[in-house]
Amino acid sequence: MVLLLLAIVCLSHIASLASAKHLVNGMVGLEGHVPRQHEVARFLSRPVQATNFSSSDTAQRLRASRAADVHKGFVHAWNAYRKYAFGADEINPLTLEPVTTRNGWGASLIDALDTLHVMGLDDEFKEASERVSSVNFGKNDGEPSKVFETNIRYIGGLISAYELSGDRMFLRQATSLADIMLEAFDTSTGIPWQMWDIQTGRGSSETGPSTLNNLAEIGSYQLEFFRLSQLTHDPAYHKAAQRVFDVVLDRNVPRKGSAYSVPGLYPIFLDIKTGKFINGKPNLGGGSDSFYEYLIKTWALSGFQLQRNLDMWKESMKGIKKYILSRGSDGRLYMGIGDDGGLDSISDTFTSFFPGTLALASRLLNDNETLSIAQELVDTCHNTFSRMPTNIGPENFGYLPDGDDDYDLLSSQRSEIKKYGFYVDHPHYLMRPEVIESIFYLYRITGNEMYAEWNWKIWEGIKANCAVDGGFAGLRDVRLGREGGLIGKQESFVFSETFKYIYLTFAGDDVMSLDDYVFSTEGHPFKRSIPFNGTF
Repeated sequence: MVLLLLAIVCLSHIASLASAKHLVNGMVGLEGHVPRQHEVARFLSRPVQATNFSSSDTAQRLRASRAADVHKGFVHAWNAYRKYAFGADEINPLTLEPVTTRNGWGASLIDALDTLHVMGLDDEFKEASERVSSVNFGKNDGEPSKVFETNIRYIGGLISAYELSGDRMFLRQATSLADIMLEAFDTSTGIPWQMWDIQTGRGSSETGPSTLNNLAEIGSYQLEFFRLSQLTHDPAYHKAAQRVFDVVLDRNVPRKGSAYSVPGLYPIFLDIKTGKFINGKPNLGGGSDSFYEYLIKTWALSGFQLQRNLDMWKESMKGIKKYILSRGSDGRLYMGIGDDGGLDSISDTFTSFFPGTLALASRLLNDNETLSIAQELVDTCHNTFSRMPTNIGPENFGYLPDGDDDYDLLSSQRSEIKKYGFYVDHPHYLMRPEVIESIFYLYRITGNEMYAEWNWKIWEGIKANCAVDGGFAGLRDVRLGREGGLIGKQESFVFSETFKYIYLTFAGDDVMSLDDYVFSTEGHPFKRSIPFNGTF
C-alpha cells in the first residue's frame, strides 16, 4: 500500500520535470537522459520483501522468543552504558569507563536512538531525547571531527530519530551539525576534507596535513544529505554531496595502466585538491564500501529519480563482476581486491555488507542473476563465521583463487585453507555488523528461514563469547573465544546496527519492512514514503 501511494504521489509530479528549468543535481544520467515516467512507475510498484514467511503458530512463537532474547541483550548493554557512560561516545565494557572517540557529542546515545524506538523502549528513548536536546555541536573535545563518521553516526541518527518520532528537535540538531560539517566541503573542488577542526575551521587528512581522502569518505553523504534537503527544503546539502560525483567523474578518465583503469571501479585514495585518484587498488572493503552502497540506496530513496546514481551503479557492477569477484579453491565466490592489473585474494569483514546491498538491488531492478550472486556471496561470508568454533568470524581473511598454487602461502595458511576454505589474517572481532546485516537482507528478501537460523547462531556465539557486565566486548581471536582474551571496545554501531539487524531478523517482517525503509550504512532507517518531485 505504501509503495502504491508513493507511486501515485510521485507520478503526479513527474510530468513537470520535462518543463523544469533546472533539474536537481544527479537527475541527469551518464548518457544525458533523465528518469523516464514509465520506468519510475515500474520501479515504484515493485516489492522488495518476500511474502512467503512462515505464518504457523510454531514459527511465530519461535521468532517472538528470539526477538525477546535479542531485546534482552540490547537492554543489558544499554543499561550498562546508561549507568556508567550516559552521554559519552562509548563505554569500555571491561573497565566500565566512559570513552571519548567521536568528539564527545554522545555517539552511542545518538546512534542508538532509532533502535530504542524500534524496540519499543519508550522511557529510554525519552530520556535519551532529553540528553540529545542539550548537545552543543559547536563545541567538542578539541579534536578534529572525522566528517564521514560524523555524518553516518550523528546526522544520520538524528534524521532517523526525527522521522520515527516526529520530534523536530532531532531535525534541528541534525541541521545544526550538518551546517558545521558543510564547511568541510568548502575546498577548491568541493570534495570534503577527511577531518575538520570546528575550533580552527581547518581541514586535514587523518594522517596529517595532507589533502588525501578515500572513496568511502567522500561518497557517503548522498543518502543523509538528500534526505536532509528534503526535510528542510534546502538544496545545499544535496548539492554538496552530488558535487563530489560531478568532480570525480569530470576529472578522472579510465586509462589502462593508470590508477583508475576500469570504468566504475574506483581506486581508494584521491587528492581533494585536484579531485584525481592517486592509488589504492579497487575493492569493496574499508575505504570504499559505502560509496558503492549509496549509489543504489540513494537512487531508491529518491523515488528512483537520481538517474546518475543508477547509471554509476550499473557501470560499477560490470567491473566488480569481472575483477573483484572470484572463485576460491573451495568453490565459493569471494570478494577480493583488484582491477585489470590483477587480483589480491584478501578480504575484510567490511566487504560483507555487499551481498545485502546486492540483494536489495536485485529486487529493485528485478534481476534474478544478481540475486543468485548475492546468495553465493552471503554463503561465503557466513562460512567465515560458521567455521569458527565461536560462530563468529575474523576481521580479515584470505583465500586461494581457484587454479592458483599455494607456494607463496605460509604453512599455517595452507592448513587453514584445507580446514576452513580460507585462512584467518586478522583474527579479532569487534562486534561488527556487516555479515549479520547481509543475512538479514537475504532473509527479508527471500523468506528462506535458513538465513534466520544463521543469524540466531551468530547471536548465540556473541552471547557466549562477548557478553560482559559492561555490555559486549570484542574478541582477540575468534578461533579461541574468551580464552584468547577480550577487547575493551564497544563502538556505537553495536547499538545502531549489530543489535538492530539481529532483532529485525526475528521481530516480524512487517517491522521496518524493506518496502517502507532504506537503511543507511550505519543502519539508520529512512522512510521511502516521502515523495520527491524533482525539487526541494
